[in-house]
Order: sequence, then C-alpha cells, then structure tokens
Amino acid sequence: ALKVLGEVPSIGEVDFGKLEGKDVKYFRREMRATYASWSIGNIDQRSGGGGESGREVLERAARSLEELGKLAMTSSSTSSILAVSHSAYLKMLLSLVGDTSLAESVLWKIQNGSVNVVDVNVEGKRRLVTSKSGLFGGEIVGKLRGNYGFELELPEVHLIRKNEIRHLEGMDI
Repeated sequence: ALKVLGEVPSIGEVDFGKLEGKDVKYFRREMRATYASWSIGNIDQRSGGGGESGREVLERAARSLEELGKLAMTSSSTSSILAVSHSAYLKMLLSLVGDTSLAESVLWKIQNGSVNVVDVNVEGKRRLVTSKSGLFGGEIVGKLRGNYGFELELPEVHLIRKNEIRHLEGMDI
C-alpha cells in the first residue's frame, strides 16, 4: 500500500521569478539562456527577476537527497520513497547525481510521468562536487574558466534509471 508522507519542498519546481505562472512559450528562450549560463559555471545568474540562481537550485537538490534519504530510513520498513517533481528541476538533480554536464542535460527529454531512480547512500558516505566536476564540463573546462568557488557536499548517490517510460505505453499523455 502507498503511504503519503507529506510534501518535501526541496524537490519543488525551479523558481523563475516573475516568469512564473505565465505561458512558457513566451519565456522559454530566457529560461534556456539562464540554464545554459548555469551549465558553463555562471551559477549565480537568476532568471525572471528574483528567481532562483543555479547555485540555489543545486544546493536545494543536495538538500533534497539528504531529506529523502532520512525519510527512507525513518518512515518505512522498505527503504524506498516515491517523489514527484518537475522536469527542469529533475534535469538539475539528475545531472548532480550522475556528475553529468548541465549542458548535456538541457537536451534530455524528461517525459511527464516518467520514472527516475536514484539510490541515496544512507550510511554516511559523502561526495564533494566542485567547480571542476563533470556538472560544469569537467576539470579541463574548469581550468579554462577558473575556479568560481563552487563546492557542494552531498550523500554518495547513484543514478539507477533515467526517464523510464515503459509503463506509459499506450497512454495518451
């Protein structure tokens, strides 16, 4: 049986400031430009006047891994948690988890209703993500760009499945 544990605010949609609530077709270009800027390390840029910076989204993603791991350990006899979020946030989270460049993740299609499986270490093993990680293009790109002071500690985590859609076959979504 499925048990609802409540809301985990740290897995919410990326906040694009004053662009929120408007038809995405009118500001998609600005959202993509912001995301592209984040992907090359300009993670303090904001979109939509007052929206989140890339740094804030990544810090929130790391916090969500911590929170979901704690929920898994304290709330059930199985240690699996089902969480629902939005594609822009999921791209950032899955890039962080897989140490995949944000530039590459822009091209990912995250299907509505798809399943992404992330294994969060709950035994205390940690990982450090820096400005030279694959998230921003790796060590060589980091050296060209210079160090802009990004360090983020998170639980050791593994991406098991991304954008699994077999269960959606035959559905019109």
